[in-house]
Amino acid sequence: MDQLSSIQVRRAAIKALVEQNVIEDQQTLTLFLHQRYGIKANQAIISRDLRILGITKTLVQGKSIYHAPSEDSQREILNLSILDIQHNDHMVVIKTLPALADFVGDYLDAHEEKGILGTLSGENTVFVTPIKGISIKDFHRTICLLTHFKVKN
Repeated sequence: MDQLSSIQVRRAAIKALVEQNVIEDQQTLTLFLHQRYGIKANQAIISRDLRILGITKTLVQGKSIYHAPSEDSQREILNLSILDIQHNDHMVVIKTLPALADFVGDYLDAHEEKGILGTLSGENTVFVTPIKGISIKDFHRTICLLTHFKVKN
């Protein structure tokens, strides 16, 4: 299994564990990940995966437990936060409302399989670079579809 596939499998397992279990800390999550899926990961990796997946802690019946957002809530935030998506010959530039560029960048970082080499987020701008060999027009279209952004003609 290549590295990208193992990352996707680990993140899917984390999301499934959080959705199906009451998990209060990363130590328990790491233990479940190893026991149920045979996946070993350290705290730094788990922490990054939780952030990229948008998993946060929520107070439920007096306990602070991990909670995975629904795809609908991520889509709604994306729809509200992205103002424009443009491209030049080398990269895609996304303009967002203030303070939402990090959210968009993290969302895109979780979708490396779409040909994303990397993102760089500021306050209200995200620079997105494709992997080598992808047409920038195709990449722009992929980013628009991924973020549910309707390109204005």
